[in-house]
Amino acid sequence: MNKAKQTFAYIQVTSHITTTDTMKYTLTILTLLCGYFAFGQNSRSELSNSKIYIRATYFDKKNEYIGLQTRTDLADTIIDNVKYRKFQTSDFTDYSEKQETKIFYETFTNSVYCLLDNSKKVVHKINYQNSKEQTGTIFSKQTQITLEFIDTRNSFPRDSLVPTKKTPRKYFQKDNSEIYLVIVPDLQSLVVSSNGHFYTKQLMGDNYNDITNGFKNNFTASTKFDIQKGDEIQLFYRRKWYDDTTNVAEYQDKQFKNFKYLTDTIVNNTKALKFEVEGYNYLSGSYDSPQELLVIVSDSGYYVGNQFVPFQEYKTEMKIVETKNGKDLFLQGVTFDTIHGNTYPKIVQAKSDPYRYYILPFFPMPFIEFGNVQGIITYTKIKGIEKGKKQERGYITDKNNIRDIISKKKNEIEVIIFFIDEAEVEIEIQDFETDKVIGSLKSKSKIGLNSYLVRSKNFKKNKQYGVQINYKNKNNSGSFSNSVTTKY
Repeated sequence: MNKAKQTFAYIQVTSHITTTDTMKYTLTILTLLCGYFAFGQNSRSELSNSKIYIRATYFDKKNEYIGLQTRTDLADTIIDNVKYRKFQTSDFTDYSEKQETKIFYETFTNSVYCLLDNSKKVVHKINYQNSKEQTGTIFSKQTQITLEFIDTRNSFPRDSLVPTKKTPRKYFQKDNSEIYLVIVPDLQSLVVSSNGHFYTKQLMGDNYNDITNGFKNNFTASTKFDIQKGDEIQLFYRRKWYDDTTNVAEYQDKQFKNFKYLTDTIVNNTKALKFEVEGYNYLSGSYDSPQELLVIVSDSGYYVGNQFVPFQEYKTEMKIVETKNGKDLFLQGVTFDTIHGNTYPKIVQAKSDPYRYYILPFFPMPFIEFGNVQGIITYTKIKGIEKGKKQERGYITDKNNIRDIISKKKNEIEVIIFFIDEAEVEIEIQDFETDKVIGSLKSKSKIGLNSYLVRSKNFKKNKQYGVQINYKNKNNSGSFSNSVTTKY
C-alpha cells in the first residue's frame, strides 16, 4: 500500500476482532474483552488499574451510551471476619457537573465474589471458581446461576477453548441470560454487569489507566509550547503483548519518526513552523528520507495537517456528547510517562472509535495509537536540553528490503535496495495525483546492496511521488511500495 500523500505522526495497525451474537449483550462483551486484552502496561495485572466505567444499553444490535462512572477505592475493612474493599462510585454524564455517589464493599476472598451496598446488604454473591450451576445472588436476587466461558482469542483456526484463570467468565441467571456478571479471575475484577436493562463495563487499557491517573491526581497541562530552532523529539512505535507464561509485557520495535524544528516561515500570510521529519521501519528495513512538515500557528492554536490543537489548559474531561450520529464518548486526562529516564507529560484522549489520541504539551506533534501498537517519546531536545535516548536504525540482511530512496539531484531519484538473491527488477515512479508513471527503470540485482538511478524530466520540486518496485527470479517474486519527496 502506498504511503499517505502527506506526512503525519501516526501509524495504524489492523487487528481482527471476533464477536458473536448468540445473546443480546454478547456482542458488547466480546468487543470490550477482545479490545482490552490486546494491549497493556508492564504486567497483565495492570489491565485492571482503570477506574472508569461506561454505562449503556444494547437493544436491536444498537449500542447507546447513557452515562459514565468512576470508582474511588477508600479503605479495607473487616465484615463478618472477611476483608472487604470499601469504595465509592460516582455516576454522571459530564464529569464537570453533578455526580451521584454511592458506597459499596467488595471482596474476592476464598474464590467468592461478594458485593455489598452501603447497608451491608448483598448485591452480588457467587463462587467465581465454580464451573457448574450454582445458587447465588445477582442484583440482590438469589437465583440459579449458569456459567459461560468467553473466548477472547482472535486467531484462526481455533481449537476448543481450555479455560484458565485469565478466561473471562459470564455468570447469568438461568431463567434470564440478560442478567449477568462477567468476572476475570486472575485480575479479580468485575468487568461487566447487566441488570437486563443496561450494562456497566470497566474500560481497560493503557489510555484509560492514564486518564485514571490524571483525575486521581488532578493533573493539568498547557499546550502553549516553547521551543527553539534545533529542538526535536523522537516518536517511537513498538508492538506490545503479554507472555502467556510470565504475564509480563513483551515488545517488538516497529518504527520511529524524528521531528526536528528547523525555522519559521510564512504560509498564506500566516506564521508556520518548518520541521524536518525522518523515520525508519524496523519491520521492513525502510528508511524515510528527511522531508519538510509545516505546522501552521495562530494565536488560538496550531494545525498539523487537518488536526487543530488549541492553546489551552487541559484537564480531566469525561462526558457523553451528542453528535449527528447519536451519543458518543469523550474522555481526556493528563498524565506522565517515563522512558529511558526521561519523564514527560502527555494529554490522553479516548473517543468512541478504536483509536487512542495523544497531545504533547511541550512539542507541536500529536499522534495516534491503534491495536497493539504503543507510541512513546524516547528522546527530547527542548530549549537545547537533551533527555532520553534516541533509537537508531538497523539493517535487515535476511530478506529483501529498501534501504533508502533519495532525491539526489534534479531529474534523478536514487533507489537503494538490499537483495538476498539475484533478480530482475522494475522500478516505477508514480504521480499520486494522476496515478501516471512518470519515470521507470528495468534492471537486474546482485546479492547485497544495489543502487538504481531513475531519471525523468517530469519531476517537480517539493512534490511527493509513489515508488513501486517489483522483482522476480526463478525462485520467487515480490514487490515494495514507498514514496519520495523531490528536493530539486
